[in-house]
Amino acid sequence: MAFFLKNKAAMLQIYLLTFVATVQAHSRLLPGSCNFESNTCGYTSDADFTSWVLHRDGHFVAVEAVNDDVEGSSGSDIETKKDVFGLLLSPFLEHDEWSCMRLVYQITESAHLEVLLRNEGRSFDKPLWSSQAPSDSWVIASVDLQNSSEPFRIVINGRAGPSAGSSVAVFEIHISPGYCLECDFEEPHLCGYNNQWNVNVNWYVGGGGVQLPYNNMPDDHTYHNKTGHFMYVDSSYTKTFREVAKLVSPMATMPLSGCLSFQYQRSEERGNLFSVFTRDRLGQYQELWRAGLENRVDFSSAPGEWIHVQVDLKAPYSVQVVFEVGFNSPRGGHVALDDISFSPEFCSTDTEPTFDPSIANCDFESGLCLYTQDRAIGSSWRRVSVKPNIFRNGDHTTGAGSFLLAHSWLGPRSGYVSSVISPTLPGNTKFCLRFYFSLRGFNQTEQALAVYLLQQGGKREKIWTQAEKSRGIWILADVTFQTSQPAK
Repeated sequence: MAFFLKNKAAMLQIYLLTFVATVQAHSRLLPGSCNFESNTCGYTSDADFTSWVLHRDGHFVAVEAVNDDVEGSSGSDIETKKDVFGLLLSPFLEHDEWSCMRLVYQITESAHLEVLLRNEGRSFDKPLWSSQAPSDSWVIASVDLQNSSEPFRIVINGRAGPSAGSSVAVFEIHISPGYCLECDFEEPHLCGYNNQWNVNVNWYVGGGGVQLPYNNMPDDHTYHNKTGHFMYVDSSYTKTFREVAKLVSPMATMPLSGCLSFQYQRSEERGNLFSVFTRDRLGQYQELWRAGLENRVDFSSAPGEWIHVQVDLKAPYSVQVVFEVGFNSPRGGHVALDDISFSPEFCSTDTEPTFDPSIANCDFESGLCLYTQDRAIGSSWRRVSVKPNIFRNGDHTTGAGSFLLAHSWLGPRSGYVSSVISPTLPGNTKFCLRFYFSLRGFNQTEQALAVYLLQQGGKREKIWTQAEKSRGIWILADVTFQTSQPAK
């Protein structure tokens, strides 16, 4: 496995030579960045786990599975191989501004890689990103690092599985100011943006002094010349009535609220549509912006002016930004995109939301928060705390804290209902509801636990119900919903 990674590293040095040079030229790298050329830049292995090994000839660090068979105590049996864990700890960092960490890594076989944030005095590390998808080459991940007034450390948890050849390797860590959504497309890694492959129409990198014979591409917006880069898509190979090209940002690892900005040019001969969406982890889309018919230029005669767009982005959960262009014919024109940026301030004070979704958060450690109960329709939920033992789990928050409990006492009774109701949520807003539940008892039904939207006038809409029986363990549920009217 080490030989395989060394060969991969040698190839990567050739492929990413431009990447390294360009990043250093265009990005101000922050402390915590490392290319592992001769040392680990202050990154150290946790002594309680397997050490990360620095491969100086390949310029990477790795955790690898133990390949040698180990004989059992009797000398005749072979011990079962176990997972190998390694924690790589960064030096203490202080980032007063939002920053983005780009991790160049590779996972082989049954390995797993996770990035966490460690604050001194906190009991648990905060998970930021993870992956267990193996790859035949190096992969780039983007991880948002929220601004913090307290020193922190980055924890890279590598787990090599028991199978032979399982390993986790990290080639480079680049931390730069700004949000991971931001990009000027001047670096070959394209800030983690990916084209969602389509047989006929796709996003490509334009500029760099290369001119295509069938059109007159514009100057880029960053440097206002032919050597800068941007993204573009054209309709030349459109075969069907509806061909769609999608450029997808990395998944934000932190909630985002603010102003998304970008520059674009658009020509239209026989029709194209240009829209911007958000896409959550469940694959659900929400449109942010759509170009109007008046926002178009003609690339064929003369390059047009870049058009600046600002749109409010409100995402209390992880999302990707999707730039989507649809064509109806081979003469559907072109769209160019450049200089995507993000600001934590909303584009206009008129659009700044007055609602804070955190008012609907509750861990029930000190009461019901802003939740209420409708005692008229049934029995009440009770806030209880139990001591964990072999037969029963404690609460999900700390294990010894409080949680809400509803049960049917000696047996199920017709019409037995316990309801707990959230504060009012505004309409025309998308929400992600996350909670943990646990079911006990022999007579579990599919309707034992359900979530409804209660709208004004008493209308109830079921948006979730449990579909599996639980054996008393805490199970995570995620529900994404949107309502046109205020609801609870």
